Amino acid sequence: MQVTPSFDSWTSMFLLAVPMGLFLFLSIVFTKDKKNLPIGLLMLAFSLILFQYVLYWTRYEVVFPYLQLLPHVCYYTTGPLLYLYFLNLHKKEVKFNFGFHFLPAFLVLVTYLAILTNQLGIIEFRVPWRWFSLNPWFIAIHMGVYSTLIFLQIYRQKTTTQFEKLRARWSKILVGLFVTFTLAYISYYVLVRFPFFNSEWDYMISITMSISIYTIGFFIIKQPQVFDGEFFAELFLPNNNKDTSFEESLMNELYVKLTKHMETEKPFIDNELRLVNLADNLGFSTHLLSKVINKKSGKNFNQFINDYRLQEAKRLLLKNPEYSIKSIYFDVGFNNKATFYNAFKKEFHCTPTQFRDTVITS
Repeated sequence: MQVTPSFDSWTSMFLLAVPMGLFLFLSIVFTKDKKNLPIGLLMLAFSLILFQYVLYWTRYEVVFPYLQLLPHVCYYTTGPLLYLYFLNLHKKEVKFNFGFHFLPAFLVLVTYLAILTNQLGIIEFRVPWRWFSLNPWFIAIHMGVYSTLIFLQIYRQKTTTQFEKLRARWSKILVGLFVTFTLAYISYYVLVRFPFFNSEWDYMISITMSISIYTIGFFIIKQPQVFDGEFFAELFLPNNNKDTSFEESLMNELYVKLTKHMETEKPFIDNELRLVNLADNLGFSTHLLSKVINKKSGKNFNQFINDYRLQEAKRLLLKNPEYSIKSIYFDVGFNNKATFYNAFKKEFHCTPTQFRDTVITS
């Protein structure tokens, strides 16, 4: 007897989770901080997996059988995407051959497309790599390997400063959720062999996966606050210094890192320098960098950068009196004479020419 496709409370809840995942995907993709892009794609992969599971549980897979192997493709992307995110987070070099990490996903995709074209009657293909693509234990091994790689990546990082310790806590939460997801997947194929296994067990495993999925998404959206020390600061790093708040301690460390970068790398000489460029160089979010500058210097981004440009201009005027004023203001990052003269006069109460003449005559 053919079973009529239908939804119950659980499958309805899981179906509602799918657009949540797609919303997280779009929210992350369209932000300026591209370091989170792998997590956005991870959310997309999880949403597709969950959607196919809903089709399976509700028996709508009989009506729409075209996504049956798609979860296998998505599973093989999860580990590499999260690993790529952690490489970006810790500013590690991502080599051009990183694409080979997605080779298993590509092989399964070829299998899936061959099966799909046969189902649709477009053209008859011999389906390749069935032994690999349809075996769930290869997926389990694959996710286990990436759980280990990510774990090693995190625990090799230095955690001497408050910033590094906070980032380590955040990283451990992410890897813990991914390991939970991996164990949930493996447990399904272990428990299904026992007579007590039923659909309720299946749902509980999927609930575990969903919690992992959307907790990752929630924390990604909240990441700027995590790094600012505003979000669950006491949970991540209890503050032992009662005289200085956790946030103030973190701000001090980040400001030292910022000023050291300004003095040694001199990014301000780039007249196209923007907040997002400097934030990316430092590994901060733009929100965090803006807050550090405002709170510790009492200035906005443009004022902060121009201060460094003016000090560099002063140094060049003293060291190289033969340089033209035009050469100096271009060399230190100003785009035009008027802006440079106005800023210089406001800071030193004289024009660059008067400043130079005074130095020479003295």
